[in-house]
Amino acid sequence: MLHLSREQMLAMWKRLLHFETPRRDCVVERDDGLDLDAWLMTIIDTWYAHTLATAPVEWLPVEDLRDHVTLTLLSDGAVDAALPVQAVRPVEWKLDGWKCPVSEFAAPDSVTAALQANPFTRGGACRPVVVDHGDRLTLFSAPDAPAPPRLATARCVVRPADGTFIIHQQALSTISLPEIEMP
Repeated sequence: MLHLSREQMLAMWKRLLHFETPRRDCVVERDDGLDLDAWLMTIIDTWYAHTLATAPVEWLPVEDLRDHVTLTLLSDGAVDAALPVQAVRPVEWKLDGWKCPVSEFAAPDSVTAALQANPFTRGGACRPVVVDHGDRLTLFSAPDAPAPPRLATARCVVRPADGTFIIHQQALSTISLPEIEMP
């Protein structure tokens, strides 16, 4: 995995896109041109956000956030999990008492999510279901236990809090400039 600062990522993009200045024996200054660094950083931030949301998990930083997740037991036996701000998308979740983890997450408008409304068709300890609402997850269902539900695993793709870029070398193959329409 590459661990790059903002300056290192900007330099890499300039190198990959051939924006480096090849001549160093003169000085040219302009004050009416494009701020290339600011423009590229906007594109880089957008690319990284998209990559974190869509790229293969093997290319991305993944952390177990179980100690940072707030769980609420709902009246129907489901568990609401509020995701911490650094979580981009869930990878693998498991409540204590579940027989297996969940690594495929249902969309709120899916048939799988609709089946969770019925106590006879909803997920349980043997075949749990997790519905992804973006900033929170609904876990079906909490095991019957006297203690409140606890997470055994809450692995998520994360955005580094310090603003650095953590990414696998293979993700660099997806770098390109967006199409720009001219007026």
